[in-house]
Amino acid sequence: MSAVQPAAWRNAWTMLALLIVGQIAMSSGSYLWGPLAPFLVAELSVSKAQFGAVQSAFYVVGALMAVPAGVLADRFDGRWLLLACLLAMAIPLALLSRAGSLLTVTVLAGLCGLGNGAINQVGARGVLHWFPPQRRATAMGMRQTGNMLGAALAAAALPGLASWLGWRMAVLLVAAGAGLAAVLSGLLYRERPVDLAAGPGAARPGLKAVAGQLFSNRPFVRLLLLAPFIAYAQIAMTTFFVLFLTDRQGIAAAAAGSLLSGALLAAALGRVAWGVIADRFFTHARARCLALVMALTAVAATALALLPANGPLIVPAVVGLLYGFCAMGWQGLLMIVIAESVGIAVAGTAVGLLINVAWGGFVLGPVVFGALADGPGFATAWASVAGVSGLCACALWLPASGSRTLA
Repeated sequence: MSAVQPAAWRNAWTMLALLIVGQIAMSSGSYLWGPLAPFLVAELSVSKAQFGAVQSAFYVVGALMAVPAGVLADRFDGRWLLLACLLAMAIPLALLSRAGSLLTVTVLAGLCGLGNGAINQVGARGVLHWFPPQRRATAMGMRQTGNMLGAALAAAALPGLASWLGWRMAVLLVAAGAGLAAVLSGLLYRERPVDLAAGPGAARPGLKAVAGQLFSNRPFVRLLLLAPFIAYAQIAMTTFFVLFLTDRQGIAAAAAGSLLSGALLAAALGRVAWGVIADRFFTHARARCLALVMALTAVAATALALLPANGPLIVPAVVGLLYGFCAMGWQGLLMIVIAESVGIAVAGTAVGLLINVAWGGFVLGPVVFGALADGPGFATAWASVAGVSGLCACALWLPASGSRTLA
């Protein structure tokens, strides 16, 4: 091993650490709306539906930003884009700490969505740049844990800070964290000096050529079509698991919340573990590792569908851990499968399209699951998740013809 290789390896882990710190800071801002909801609703004197529109503005803008951000990630230096993402969260949050009306809060929430809608594309491209194929899935899974860690930090710290210092100061502290992460990114983050995909001096393709390259790639198109259904399994758990446990299983709300927290922690572990598994056993067949994830998700959803009412607490606890580990642990793996299927040169655009399309599952999934739970019942709703997940597993296990590259 040459003297250059260990230094490059150390740099790769340093860059990954910066990406994780940036994601934690971003997610702390992205998930502050729930923990601070009681304080904002009380001070602004708004209804729950009106407050819901605030969070909708955040996610709608993020979804609209996904594809343009991917194009930018493929064409500009990742350091400045990461800096811009974090500033796009920090500055509106700082202004939010001074907001006095629902309209102002809604507009600023939408502006926060600009950064949140772009950071995954920058992070995915950064992982592809810095890590070789046999380490990428692990690195991507580690980067994705920043999302859960930021959410957990917001949920744990913000209600107490808001009670102690007021919600405005709590928001300002989150803004300061995002600003600090932006400064660290601007000072320390770098892309690799040589573009491994294109080589020095290679011309970048135009948007029409990129679109043609992506949509003629059958593995990519298959993943894009399956993304909303994969997302359906996750949103069903995060939206309805507590309600399922309290209404059908007779579990107290506090205990149900603890079981959901356990599932979220299992999800954070799963994002790393599935990356390690993919790197160790599925380096040249990432989609089959994702198929395994969805097959186990189908098993867990089937167990929830068959769960007897008012049974022992340990059963939904164990099933919830398996469900979280699989159904909410796929993000890093799916991003690396998508990015590797098209190559580094257009990875940002590909991930942006993935986020945009997967959003359909997050938007429509709760409506479908809720309608099934209100009608035939929770057993049918969980069975729908099991069926969809099983079909995704079968589709992912089958080989897809078309170009594919690990570069």
